[in-house]
Order: sequence, then C-alpha cells, then structure tokens
Amino acid sequence: MTFSVDDLAEHAGTSVEVLEWLSSALPVGAGRLYAQRPFRKKHGGIREVFKPEPPFDAISKNLHRSFTDVLSYEAPDHVHGFVRGRSTVSNASHHLAKECVLRIDLEDFFPSISAAMIGTALQAQGYQEKAAELAVSLVTIGGKLPIGLSTSPFLSNLVFLTTDRSLVEYAQAESLSFTRYVDDLTFSGEVADRHLADISRILGDAGWSVNTRKTAFMRRGGPQYVTGLYVGRPEGPRIPRKIKRQMRWILHVISKFGYDAYMEEFGGEGEEMHRNRLLGWACYIAAVEPELGYPLLRKLDELIPEGYGRLAERGYGVEDL
Repeated sequence: MTFSVDDLAEHAGTSVEVLEWLSSALPVGAGRLYAQRPFRKKHGGIREVFKPEPPFDAISKNLHRSFTDVLSYEAPDHVHGFVRGRSTVSNASHHLAKECVLRIDLEDFFPSISAAMIGTALQAQGYQEKAAELAVSLVTIGGKLPIGLSTSPFLSNLVFLTTDRSLVEYAQAESLSFTRYVDDLTFSGEVADRHLADISRILGDAGWSVNTRKTAFMRRGGPQYVTGLYVGRPEGPRIPRKIKRQMRWILHVISKFGYDAYMEEFGGEGEEMHRNRLLGWACYIAAVEPELGYPLLRKLDELIPEGYGRLAERGYGVEDL
C-alpha cells in the first residue's frame, strides 16, 4: 500500500489545504481547536486530557476510522486495551490462581510516544513521507501523543507492536503468561526478580520507562489484582470486596432513606455518585459477576428516579470511581 497526502485528505473528509491549515494551527490551538483539562492522578501527578473541538474533532474521528481500515495492524492475542471484544475482564482471565503475578506500569505512556515514533510506524505501513509528516502533525500535540484524541489509542498499540513481540517472545521462553492493557503489563506464573530485571531491560532498550512506584509482585495467598479485578481464584475474575461493600452500602442507604437523602446527607453528591454512574458500576459488576450485578442493577434502577444523569452527559464512566 502507498498512501499519499491526497489519500489522507480524502479519508479525513476534507481538503489538503484544510489539513495543512489545521496542522499549522494546532500548536497554538488551545481553547479554539481543543480544550485542555488537567486531572490529578490517584498516585500523584497531573494527567493532561485533550478534548477536540470542531472541526478538529470530526477530522480526528475520520482519521481514526482511516487508520483502522487502511493499516494492517491486528492486535496480538495478549493485547486487551482498545481492542473490540476484549476488556479488563478478558485481560484478567489469563492470570487466574497463579503462583505469582507481576504488574508493571509504564510511565506516562501516551505522552512518551513521540511524533518521530508515530511517523516511523506510519511509513512502515506504506505512508509516503509527506503524508506521514502531515498525519503526525494532526495526531500529536506538542510533539507527543495526547490523551483524548480518537486516534491516540490505536496509534499507541501500533507503535508498541515491536515491543509487544519482544515481550511475548520472552514470556514464552520463560513459560510465563503475559497480557497488556494499555500501559498495564501483567506477567504471571513462576515469576522471580530476574524476570522483572529482564523485562525492565527489554522495555528500556525499546525506549519505555517503568513506573517503579506501581510495580508489584503479588504472590499466591495474598491479594492478587489484575486491571482492578481479583484473580486469586481459578473460576474467574472477581470484583474486589471493597467495591462490593461500597455498592451494597449505597443500595442500603438509598433503600432506607431515599436517593435524595443519600446525595445530600451521605456524601453521594460529594463523591459524584449520581444515577448514571451508579448504574454504570452495577453494569460493570454484572459483566464480571452476573449473580451479584444484575440484581443490584435492577434494584438501583428501581430506586433511583430518572433525571440524575448529569455526569454521564459529561463523559464520566465506570473507570472514574
């Protein structure tokens, strides 16, 4: 496949002139072409999230569709993030009742993906140099892959493909199970310190940094969690007890005092646990543990009045709890 600038414009749903204008405007486009929102990370630090505005948002979505249709990338079996039909549940299912689970988190995954890395990946897929340069200028902000654009998830997987292959080869040679969910890498089996050292070296050689604060060995008999789910039992991933207790408590309070009292007197408003968010959590629990989640979902839907879905309209989801 050879992909030109004209092809890029056609797939973006606009003209080459508009793409070139957008390319030159993006570096100073904050507030006009995109909104920039800082979010505080759970373990410290700030994550910048970008929300594209018209016409940038439509072009970004069109480019995402173009990448998925035109590029030959197919997610390897061990990749579960941003892949249709896979999820945190499918990711965790590969690490059930293992002797040891090793979690490795990558430092600033999206921002660590540079314009040069994306350009190299696109040219390897058949993009002409000029087309790759123009595409890169439309999918990066400040020379980095931004969180929030439609194109970023797919491109992160594409750029990481070579490293994925190296890690799969290593895991197979060491008889370890390996999965990746975005920047969350999990290895399980007879995992030892030497494996962490080897994996860190493979990642470092490929240009990735390990977030040592979030690296953890989780051994059998203790808490073992993969992408937020307990994996210590062989029958399947389970919702953590803390979340179950919280949801049962919320249901009890709403059943006894009503939804308004829960929001005003018991901290629901402060925690932003509005109707759609509660129902989203119940749906997630149902996907993991149907016998617990579906009764919870039906009861919450029955007890909570309509019209409290403000956060859902602003893009909040289950992962925000």
